[in-house]
Amino acid sequence: MTFDEILTQVVALLQREGRVTYRALKRRFGLDDDYLEDLRGEIIKAKRLAIDEDGEVLVWTGSSAKEEPENRGNGDKENNLFGL
Repeated sequence: MTFDEILTQVVALLQREGRVTYRALKRRFGLDDDYLEDLRGEIIKAKRLAIDEDGEVLVWTGSSAKEEPENRGNGDKENNLFGL
């Protein structure tokens, strides 16, 4: 799997579960320390989807799948009010 494929799977898992340990990610995806560090940087710093808890757990902070459709529709409703 490519880095992007693993990143997508880790983000989906994290969004679904809410919390996941780094050890579980290493075991589940067969990651070494450098690969895990790259994923952490992408998820925590670049995308700001999670925070680190005590250097052991990733905690989801991004929006949930339930919230996204509601937010997307808000702009359309406002446009319809103005006849756009």
